[in-house]
Amino acid sequence: MVSPIILTLINFLHEIFTIIWIGGMLLLVLVIMPVLKKQFKPEEFELLNKKIRSRLSIFVYISIVVLLITGLILSKLPPVSNSFFSFENTYSIILSIKHILYFLMIAIAVFRGTILDRLEGMNTDVKHKLSKVLLLSNVIFAIAVLFLSSYAGVLVSLPI
Repeated sequence: MVSPIILTLINFLHEIFTIIWIGGMLLLVLVIMPVLKKQFKPEEFELLNKKIRSRLSIFVYISIVVLLITGLILSKLPPVSNSFFSFENTYSIILSIKHILYFLMIAIAVFRGTILDRLEGMNTDVKHKLSKVLLLSNVIFAIAVLFLSSYAGVLVSLPI
């Protein structure tokens, strides 16, 4: 039996790194990008955008690792099913969909953060648009992950 304080700490870390990753994306989409676009010329915007993305990517990658570790620990606790991807009941289905979205978010973050800028032969405007679409996709997936987490939490708290 794991102590309640250890479980609380693990859950806290899971939640705080979720906030860091998803909050960073939301802040970028809702506040930073619109302000930069209005205030700076395209060249200045590009420079600042790269610097901000570079700085945020550090937090994203740390969040991915911490979320993976804490998620694996939390998934070993009841009432989570015994397998990582299970579709045996509503709770397991919700967690499996959440995990699929999480891995899609990782793939998008890695592609957007490390591969997209290095693609040669692609027009800069096309790269910007693709980057924006990928970021917005990740925001949508992130909101879905939060919803599914809330739904799973409600299912756990319901009397059986």
